[in-house]
Amino acid sequence: MKNRVHLDVRVDDIAAAADLAERLGARRIGEAHHDTAGSFQVLQDPEGNEWCVVSPAAAHE
Repeated sequence: MKNRVHLDVRVDDIAAAADLAERLGARRIGEAHHDTAGSFQVLQDPEGNEWCVVSPAAAHE
């Protein structure tokens, strides 16, 4: 069953946040995505729930 709720966690550094999440048991799903709106990395917790670490473009201005 897919998630009913998908969390986006705002962070300053996508790579560092994804590294920390992996050390805590998460798994990266694909590569980080970057575009004019910002960046995000999809992750999966140990129970299979997907969530993202997100850094909006405005955070880099």
